[in-house]
Amino acid sequence: MLPQHLMDQIKEDLVRHEGYVTEIYLCSENYPTFGIGHMVTENDMEHTWPVGTPVTDERILQVFHDDCKVAIADAELLVNNLSDHPDFVSRVLVNMAFNIGRPRLSKFKNMLAAIEAKDYNRAADEMIDSKWYHQVGRRSQELVEMMRG
Repeated sequence: MLPQHLMDQIKEDLVRHEGYVTEIYLCSENYPTFGIGHMVTENDMEHTWPVGTPVTDERILQVFHDDCKVAIADAELLVNNLSDHPDFVSRVLVNMAFNIGRPRLSKFKNMLAAIEAKDYNRAADEMIDSKWYHQVGRRSQELVEMMRG
């Protein structure tokens, strides 16, 4: 598990990038979503709730905690000894895993290889050289700058 100060930074980053919405809404991909970018799945109690239905802060934080655990585990699976890298690498990778999931993040092979080599500028360059970079706006620009340390 990541240290608490790093978890706090990751949460702050994700709230800034995903927002904090206290009702069901349709995301840019037209999926029902709520809270801190939580896409509603068939396993969620909110699965059949209509757009506009309020969601409690307690529920938002519960699913955020679960979503964050998945994103952290995904980042740790993709980079050996993630804790051996500077905190900013964890912040970027967990953010990206939260945003696009492990299957898509695993396709960033050159970026991941650059991280393994501790060449963070090259990793940032590889982030820019992706469709993702142009799809997520200021989030990608901020994460690239963060990756540069």
